[in-house]
Amino acid sequence: MSSIKKLAGQTVYYGLSNIMSKLLNYFLTPFYLSILTKASFGEMSNVYAYIPFANIVLTYGMETAFFRFAKKENQAHVLGTSTISLLISTLSITVLLLLLKGTVINSYTGELAGLTGHPAFYTYVVLLMAFDALTAIPFAQLRLEGRPVRYAAIRLAGILTTIFFNIFFLVICPKLAAAGYQWVPNPHSGSDMTGYIYLSNMLGSALTLVLFLPQIRKIEWKFDLGLWKQMLHYALPLIIVGMAGMVNETFDRAWFLPQFLPGNNMEAKKEIIALYSANYKLAILITMFIQAFRLGAEPFFFKQAESENPQRIYARIMKLFVVMLCLMFLFVSLYLNVWKAFLRTSFYYQGMRIVPVLLLANMFLGIYYNLTIWFKLTDRTKTGAVITLITAVLAFLFNYWWIPVMGYYGAALATMVCYFIQMVICYVLGQKYYPIPYHLPKLVTYIVVAVLTYYVYSWLNAKVLSPRDIYALKPLSLLVATAFFGAYTWFIFRMEKKEFARMPFIGKYIR
Repeated sequence: MSSIKKLAGQTVYYGLSNIMSKLLNYFLTPFYLSILTKASFGEMSNVYAYIPFANIVLTYGMETAFFRFAKKENQAHVLGTSTISLLISTLSITVLLLLLKGTVINSYTGELAGLTGHPAFYTYVVLLMAFDALTAIPFAQLRLEGRPVRYAAIRLAGILTTIFFNIFFLVICPKLAAAGYQWVPNPHSGSDMTGYIYLSNMLGSALTLVLFLPQIRKIEWKFDLGLWKQMLHYALPLIIVGMAGMVNETFDRAWFLPQFLPGNNMEAKKEIIALYSANYKLAILITMFIQAFRLGAEPFFFKQAESENPQRIYARIMKLFVVMLCLMFLFVSLYLNVWKAFLRTSFYYQGMRIVPVLLLANMFLGIYYNLTIWFKLTDRTKTGAVITLITAVLAFLFNYWWIPVMGYYGAALATMVCYFIQMVICYVLGQKYYPIPYHLPKLVTYIVVAVLTYYVYSWLNAKVLSPRDIYALKPLSLLVATAFFGAYTWFIFRMEKKEFARMPFIGKYIR
């Protein structure tokens, strides 16, 4: 249990910084919605949908390769080789992207993202991606060395910097300009404001890189060509894994919706993207937990692989992980009438029906991330690439089929179905090449019961509790939702009482 306790402790610290990052995005959303036009918010959402793709290309799997190849006796060697590799590639790609500035911002993609006529915005975004890429290995080093406190401190410093400059540029500066201070920037339109949002994020990432400089200076600046080739052979398929995964995760906003929505009205499409993106953020509770878990679990799994019978530990972690995902799914979906307050504008309420679908999609995605350890440990990263390529093709087909028929709901449904298929394929192949005794009947039961609990409540709410407005904030609806959530929690407790009794902190109370 000590190993699981250590993972849980590290996940808390990683989760703190990740939760702050996600909550920044979450709480800034109503602020952005109140100052930006629907079209401008759609443009910004489109830009941030492309950034994860660029980050995957810029880091090209080197983080995971670093974990795979770094042992106690050669960690400094691997650290120096991977850092030099990322430094050279990031500088080269950044220069190339800046040279292509005019071509990109005047393209169809540039128009859809609101970059046409705003070359400075493009520069901010490119530099933001470059700074994030250069901090990838330093962050990975902290994770490998088990230093989550420093990790969280640096991450939080970057987040707070981003918040400060958002407030400074978008709130303080307009007030100072109105008071007669002409030297301050004064964003007037929605497009001007999005530029300052990109600038704020870039400055936060820049500070993060500056905080890592003392750590970077201590790196052994030696490049091992032979080691680099081995790492690259392992890492390159992970680009396909990441890129194909992002097709499902962000391409719905960046490409599928703009391309497959009927009509040619660009402004109307931007508003639908804004509607979809705003509601997508309500799935944040699950996504930030998954991200926090991944940050702690990836180096943990590689270290546990050297212990005796690590498969048993992986299976127990998966069960506890699924239990947490199911509880979070219900916590968000049963209380949508509370969470809608963060959307502010009633225009976005109509999209709340996609939230349970996206929550379920992210549950499947989280389980898939947990399952991927088999191809990372067995060096079958090419098989992982094939799995995600299959999913990417299915994502294109489902979105092509469903978006013209069901609109943005079709995009959400395609995301959920693709993640489910990806999860199933990864599980089947994993049991073939690296069998892990997952508690499959229990896992399926917990997920199915959680989904049924929500849809029974949803039916009851629509027919009896709040038939005129299912998202109205009514005391009776909240009371019944709490009863359903309590019943599911009791069910989980009864099923896993022995497991909870073995857990750190809470176990002594259960025993």
